[in-house]
Amino acid sequence: MIAKLLWEIGASLQMLIGVAHVLGTLYSQLLHPEDKNLIEKMKSTLLNVDKKATQWNAWIFFNLAFGLCLFMVGLFSCVLAYEDLEIIKGFTVLTLGIVVCSMLITFFAQRLAIRKVRTVFVIVTVLYLVSILLNQ
Repeated sequence: MIAKLLWEIGASLQMLIGVAHVLGTLYSQLLHPEDKNLIEKMKSTLLNVDKKATQWNAWIFFNLAFGLCLFMVGLFSCVLAYEDLEIIKGFTVLTLGIVVCSMLITFFAQRLAIRKVRTVFVIVTVLYLVSILLNQ
């Protein structure tokens, strides 16, 4: 029962970060560059892949897509634990995939100096690992 709860808390934190990322992209300037000139340059810079797409729109899209993906992976993980804890029992391809993904997000957040995200994903990763160890 504790293993299930830990897994669900980790997944819920991941979902929360995803929602915060989407809302932060749409309703705040936390993920915007501080340099207003850079924002204007991004708005006028076209991408090679699509001459109708600007760097700014791609930046906003990326942040929205990333937040939605975080939410969906967290939701998927939460549903797994809630519906059938046996699916995530022990070290399986599924549990290792989720943990490795969480560890990679932690690593890249550390390398790119996004400390708040790194801290949350360290917690998420630890919760997943402890849950796996308790649920063997």
